[in-house]
Amino acid sequence: MKKITKPIIYAMALMILGMSIALIQNTSLGMSPWDALSRNFYEGIPIQYTYLSPILSVMLIFLAYLINWKRPDLKMIVPVLVSTIIGFSIDLSLLFIPNVAGYHILINYLYLFLAMILISIALNVIIYCGYTLPALEQFIFAISNRLKISFGRAKLLGELLAFILTIIFGFIFHHQSDFFFIGQTTIIVLLFIGLMVDVFQKPTYKLLGRII
Repeated sequence: MKKITKPIIYAMALMILGMSIALIQNTSLGMSPWDALSRNFYEGIPIQYTYLSPILSVMLIFLAYLINWKRPDLKMIVPVLVSTIIGFSIDLSLLFIPNVAGYHILINYLYLFLAMILISIALNVIIYCGYTLPALEQFIFAISNRLKISFGRAKLLGELLAFILTIIFGFIFHHQSDFFFIGQTTIIVLLFIGLMVDVFQKPTYKLLGRII
């Protein structure tokens, strides 16, 4: 039963992660630090997301291997494929999740914080299952292992790194007039997503311990 249940829960967590990102995209509050960084490359080079996303995923996996002093191998492609599945989930979710960008600001914030809660739970589920992490989370997990800190704290460092790189490349690509595509979501995710991941870890693990 465990062998059947755990893969199903893992797959559901990947889909929920994608749906959560779609929720954020359907607000008027901007984007997360990593998405803002990608947007600067998208507008600055320019390069289509079809190519940009896998390129950034591969770079993050290389960094994860480097942090862990691991030799590159063919397994590196698996997190990229997992990230592609999440991308498919985002596209699918955008087809049926209502866009609230034109609604009251409170509804936009409701979308954002619901998304952050779902992201925190989904990430803990994925880690608990012990299967391959998406490329970004593989990079965050490498930071967590190297510095001997919680995944949430490593997530904070990862988001801070993305925020700094967003500003740097924003200057390089002359995106000052667009504020480097930094919005309210960028700051909120930077400050709170790591904390929320750690807060939801124990209840998520406790629940999973009962059903897996």
